[in-house]
Amino acid sequence: MIRLRRSRSKTDIHANFHGQKKSTFEKELLINQRHIRRGEIQKHVFNSNRWKPAKEQLFAETNGKCAYCEAPTSVVAFGDVEHYRPKSRYWWLAYCYDNYLVSCQLCNQKFKRDDFPIQDRKMQGPVIRRNTTDAYITSKTGTIAPNPLNQDEVDDFIREHKQERPLLLNPYFDDPVEYFAWRADDVLREVEVTPNSENFQVEVIVSTENPEVERIAEASIQYYGLNRKELKNYRYNFYKHYSTYIQTLASERIRPETQSRIRNTIEEMKSPGAPFAGMIRYFDESFSAIER
Repeated sequence: MIRLRRSRSKTDIHANFHGQKKSTFEKELLINQRHIRRGEIQKHVFNSNRWKPAKEQLFAETNGKCAYCEAPTSVVAFGDVEHYRPKSRYWWLAYCYDNYLVSCQLCNQKFKRDDFPIQDRKMQGPVIRRNTTDAYITSKTGTIAPNPLNQDEVDDFIREHKQERPLLLNPYFDDPVEYFAWRADDVLREVEVTPNSENFQVEVIVSTENPEVERIAEASIQYYGLNRKELKNYRYNFYKHYSTYIQTLASERIRPETQSRIRNTIEEMKSPGAPFAGMIRYFDESFSAIER
């Protein structure tokens, strides 16, 4: 997992998520919530065609990778527009653009599913009762989710997100570098992700303990399935290539032009579009810290 940046350009964000369409979809959610309160329907029935148009841009922002496990989705499974906060529990965010990212079907459907553990009070949605008036619903329409083109609304949403203190990382909101470390096993031929308990500094590796960081890391590893067997084995193939490059650079017999090509290759492995760039960046930072 690596940090992601969300584009706020109107050309990148589909019309479903701002303006009149956003208001129309939100009004429908509010009315249906009143139907549920009145016992007229059992649950919300969401329309996936409304969030599907976000997929292309979300994939552009992850470079075609799962936002959670960082594997190319064409390899591990087809990609989904994932509701970070499950729509079954946060119905008012079903059509919220800032609640979306893309993930592979394994991370999303097999592991995370509708789980969303938090450490503090749950984010509060609009209060709708059986006797809520049409006038009140109209007044709330267009306000129950942030407009992705309005930075003030987005900032308010991020503040609410932080107050809830989720145990699951969102790479649009959180920097995974602060939470994850990686451990390679050459016997089992796998790379495991673990909570980050080491801080690489100029001359020495200093052990740090932060219980909340560990809780969040452990929960994210568990709920996203980041240490599933096939993923650990697949990551090892990329680690093996990186390790070979590093060992080759250590040889005094390598010509300068070959060293340059190897260093360029390592930089490519750390680039945002490379599979498991977060893992490679971690090992490269570890190696650089030891070298210093």
